[in-house]
Amino acid sequence: MYRKLLGICIIAAVLLWMSGCGIPKAPIDLIHAPAIETSINEDQFSKIIRGLLPDGAHVVVTDRLKGNNGVLYGDVDGDGIDEALVVYEEKRTDDKALRAALLKQNNKEWRIVWKMAGSGYGIDYAGFADVTKDGAPDLILGWSLGAGENGMDIYEWKNNTLRLWGKKGYYGQFDLEKLL
Repeated sequence: MYRKLLGICIIAAVLLWMSGCGIPKAPIDLIHAPAIETSINEDQFSKIIRGLLPDGAHVVVTDRLKGNNGVLYGDVDGDGIDEALVVYEEKRTDDKALRAALLKQNNKEWRIVWKMAGSGYGIDYAGFADVTKDGAPDLILGWSLGAGENGMDIYEWKNNTLRLWGKKGYYGQFDLEKLL
């Protein structure tokens, strides 16, 4: 009886030891950059975007842009037709670079009218809001810089292109209400 009970205890201990939870991950191991969409849905607009982006580029999809396949729409030039903002990652020979591009439709044809190199290692926020208080929406891009620090770039439409209106650093989650 004693041997049988000892055998059951040893087997139970071995099973518990083998199936244990292990060491929990460190917080830094749980933090990831925004997911990069590896295959864009094959609707017509996505095909157009893929054709305009450099070879090997992947659209960066943030939580805010998940439902739109990484494309954000807004009328920054005031013509009544929405432009499309795309943030993408361009693979170069030895590293990756973040880029943002504004696409404009003219005679049912889309083309890139503005692009810029991103800052940091990821996109924290992308959106349109009237920050300059001129009645037209401005483009806001928040970049993840590391160690909880983020950098925000604000662009306004001037002379048929986007021009940098201002930069601002912030920590944690982007809050548009604080900006306005």
